[in-house]
Amino acid sequence: MSTASPSAFLLWAVLSVMVFLVYHIWCYDKFKCLHWSSGRQPGAFKRIMTYSYLFSVPLLAVFSVATTVIKFQEGFIVMSNGQIVPKPLRLYSSHNRAWIIPLDLVFSAVWALELVTHLEELAFWLYLLHQNPQKEEWFSSWEYRLWYLGSVVSVIGLPLTAIVTRKNIETCDAYIFLVGASGSTFTTICFLYVIWRFPAFIAHVKAEGAEPTVVVRLATFYQLNLARIVFRFLFTIPLMVLAADGVMAGPHTINRNVFWTDFLHMVGGIGCFVSSTITLLIFFPRSIVNESGYRPKPPTVPASSPKMMNPDSPNFNADYAGGYPNSPSYPGYKLPLSISAGWRKEHE
Repeated sequence: MSTASPSAFLLWAVLSVMVFLVYHIWCYDKFKCLHWSSGRQPGAFKRIMTYSYLFSVPLLAVFSVATTVIKFQEGFIVMSNGQIVPKPLRLYSSHNRAWIIPLDLVFSAVWALELVTHLEELAFWLYLLHQNPQKEEWFSSWEYRLWYLGSVVSVIGLPLTAIVTRKNIETCDAYIFLVGASGSTFTTICFLYVIWRFPAFIAHVKAEGAEPTVVVRLATFYQLNLARIVFRFLFTIPLMVLAADGVMAGPHTINRNVFWTDFLHMVGGIGCFVSSTITLLIFFPRSIVNESGYRPKPPTVPASSPKMMNPDSPNFNADYAGGYPNSPSYPGYKLPLSISAGWRKEHE
């Protein structure tokens, strides 16, 4: 915030107030998914995951719009060498300077919620890939504990970073960027393991004769996550570069260069909002087939066929509850435990 121009944050503001979130959820189920008791397995965990994502979007809009307004109010100054740069924070009016720390706290809360959301995704996909007949339930698994501990660290650590570094308003946001980008980059790198193993899992599910809708949904998730990983790196790496240059002693070559400062801020903003949009598509997957009213004909395969997937079968180890198969928190579909267990045995 201290070195970026008003135009860079104007891009953040424009992207943050896009109405796609409202439009998509309305088309998804007319906001029914936002009710506490929505879904077949209502519970606090499911609600936490839904609201942690949905709250982060408007909070990010608050930060982006407010920062843009302040930046344009303060404008630019002319340096002794004739260079025109955004006005430093120390020269802000007292009224606008009073808003800097509160906005930094808002941004730290946004990033904490973002980490909570994506840690859960990572933990769930690891849980899915590691399934076997002896695998414990989600709430007893090490993957759930990984998400729980990581979420606690994020929710406490990022706002605490803003509080501890608030005395120097010109580097406060740099430390938030550094801590948040480090955590998000690490999470994204870990997700590469999931992406690497997922094609083999999809192939095994297909070979086991799963419903076409299950295979299509898994393939769609795989493609969406490929794109999202790219944009998440575009979000975290530019901000990490800016943060590292800002907190290290030295001439701050990048932060004092108007072009590179704005370029990295803009790339980070685009990566942030595009990856957030893809997350929305994954969390709340619309079915154009169902929305169009199409109903396929009943299958001609006998009901006793092992290729048929019975929703009431004890082989199903989780409910349809959220954008992911077997997830206790998202609406999706079910996979037979025998499929994931067989795949696990073949690839160990």
